[in-house]
Amino acid sequence: MFRNRLASYSLKLIAYSLVLLSTTAFAEEMKPKAPIVVNGDKVEYFHEEKKVIGTGNISIDYEDVKLTCKRVTVYLDTREAIAEGDVKIAQKDNYFTGDRMNYNFDKRTGKAIDAYVNYVPFYGKSKDVQKVSENQTNIERGYITTCDLDKPHYRVQAKQVRIYTDDKVIAKHILFFVGNVPIMYLPYYVQPLKDRSSGITTMVGHDADWGYYALNSLKFDYSQIFKGRFRADYRSKNGLAFGADDNYTLPGLGDGAVKFYYADEDNDYLSYKPEGRNEGKYRLQVRHKWQVTDDTLFTLELNKVRDDNFMKYYFYKEWEEQGQGDNYVSFITTKQDYTTTFLTRVRLDKYYDVVQRLPEYSIDVPQYNIKYNGGSSPLYYNMHSAFVYLDRAFRDNSSVGPMQKDLDVIRIDNYNRLNYPVRFFKALNVTPYAGVRQTFYSRNALGRTNIVRGVFNMGVDNSIKFYKIYDFTTNALDLNINKLRHIVTPLVNYYYTHQPTVSNETLMQFDEIDAIKEQNGISLSVENKLQTKRDGVSVDLVDFIISTDYQFKLKQDVFPTFKNTDYKRRKFTSVDMQLELTPYPWLYAMSKMRINTYRELPEAASIDFVGGKEVDRSLAFGYRWERSFDPLIVADPDTRGNIVNYVTTDLIYRINEFWKARIYWRANLNKGYIDEQQYTIFRDLHCWILEFTFDLRPYQNNATITDQIFWFALRLKAFPDQPIGLRRSYSRTRAGQPGDPGFYERQDVGVYQ
Repeated sequence: MFRNRLASYSLKLIAYSLVLLSTTAFAEEMKPKAPIVVNGDKVEYFHEEKKVIGTGNISIDYEDVKLTCKRVTVYLDTREAIAEGDVKIAQKDNYFTGDRMNYNFDKRTGKAIDAYVNYVPFYGKSKDVQKVSENQTNIERGYITTCDLDKPHYRVQAKQVRIYTDDKVIAKHILFFVGNVPIMYLPYYVQPLKDRSSGITTMVGHDADWGYYALNSLKFDYSQIFKGRFRADYRSKNGLAFGADDNYTLPGLGDGAVKFYYADEDNDYLSYKPEGRNEGKYRLQVRHKWQVTDDTLFTLELNKVRDDNFMKYYFYKEWEEQGQGDNYVSFITTKQDYTTTFLTRVRLDKYYDVVQRLPEYSIDVPQYNIKYNGGSSPLYYNMHSAFVYLDRAFRDNSSVGPMQKDLDVIRIDNYNRLNYPVRFFKALNVTPYAGVRQTFYSRNALGRTNIVRGVFNMGVDNSIKFYKIYDFTTNALDLNINKLRHIVTPLVNYYYTHQPTVSNETLMQFDEIDAIKEQNGISLSVENKLQTKRDGVSVDLVDFIISTDYQFKLKQDVFPTFKNTDYKRRKFTSVDMQLELTPYPWLYAMSKMRINTYRELPEAASIDFVGGKEVDRSLAFGYRWERSFDPLIVADPDTRGNIVNYVTTDLIYRINEFWKARIYWRANLNKGYIDEQQYTIFRDLHCWILEFTFDLRPYQNNATITDQIFWFALRLKAFPDQPIGLRRSYSRTRAGQPGDPGFYERQDVGVYQ
């Protein structure tokens, strides 16, 4: 036995040497190729045929490719292998298996018979599998699925499948099977691998506004110009609706998106409408961005609807976040010393108030260093100049009274400013500035024509930063603190605007330029930050900011009912405070408060707390309190205006590996009841996730429930994102981001994200 093993090892050694010699024969003409090393129970080299034959537990490692089988023949001149018996070829995280395969190690191409393909998250089977390149595999007359069972719960049977590694999967002429039951036929299907949303989605449920509904979408990816999602929906109270979202790229002309959605509210056969027939309604949105040259950017946005409540009814979340949408075309050219903007903004729908710019051309010089005797000076120059024809178009309210006439004016605005930045002690930055604005109006609100308004402003911006590093390291309570750095950043900015030569009360109001008035005050803020390092990266543990404005002069006629003592004492505007805590990556808290100094009472407060990981267990808690005051009315300090007082909780808990639950509550503490409750149960079905949600929305009192909503959703685990947003969710606001904490993202039924 020892002699047999010795002979086998000798043959292997000779085969390795010959293979190595054959691959380096032309070393002077080209870079040597890596040797193909064949390991097995028996390995033979045939010099004349230039091939290696191996049998029994064959294993070949070639760069990032590993081949295993029972028998193999390797042709050294073509570097091609013919493998048989439990063949498996693995490359990186992907592999395919079969009874017999041809494979070329250099080209990474091959062909397999009766093969199984594993390209996570996709799996497939076919009589004929071809690897036509390193990044493409073709499956002919087979199936693909994301279920890794021998008998998958579902499969997509296709005449032709193309798998592009780390890119997408394309299938043609497919039948969708659940078990052995065919459900649906599609001529073409595309699933991008980097997109976590499912290619086919459907959701059914019931809503008080829509009645019973079914929302369906199908992803398409035909080319760079046509890729997006088709929509086909049914609502028992509104009938059929359909649309498409297309994201496109035009080579050399930029990219953008087109959204169209049409609701056939005239369909009496498929909808129940006790109020009678309605005409069909639609929305159209076009967005495009094109980098015309290296320094010129073109952007366009168009929004057109039929019926002013269309977006609110069918796309509530989008309506809440974006409002009515905008309609404009702009060209922005950015040079080294200046930027020019050409903007045209118009109104396409009569339902909204819009300030049209027909058109506007502006030039901005952001920070130009003034030269002196051929060199730079400490002076910097800023300039903004704009010419615009403004037209304020009011919505059509003819049904309730006479329409308000449009306001229009030609305005030429020019603002020039000088800055003198200075640094003291390497930490204190002081920037005094002075500016003059001259604005021409073709007419004002009183009918006078050719008016010129002059405004002078000045100020000083001051900032300084102090910090100290404490050599403190601990892992107590798993805090992972590696030294501490305390940073204090005070800001003191003085600003003064002289009384304009023309009062803003006599001007038609279009934007902030027309609203300029006298100001004289100081903006104060102090930021305290505590940082540590984790894995070499700075992490903010504590961040506390307090800020306010101090007015040196307040006009007596603005607050005519104030007594002189109150007028002299109330010089601070609101005081804002923000505290942010992040002791662990999985734990976050933020608190904000605003003090109304005119009333000497809190005006708004909020707390956000988020802990845990959403996939398993997490708890989110938010509290929002807000009181509105009218600064022109002086009353008893205890007099309350409109008060918003909400508590929101969002709890996710994984019961076991199959079940997960979620509870969302929003309590109206001002009225004393929970105004929304949402309960969701998730069931893991191996390759699918079944979701059932029940939503209760009581109004006015605890005993009455005016809206009961429920829906079912079935999602693939491999592509879990749902393009149809239904769920209420807690939305925290990080520091430095727009929005206020305590506001919660509303994702109403039927909202497309």
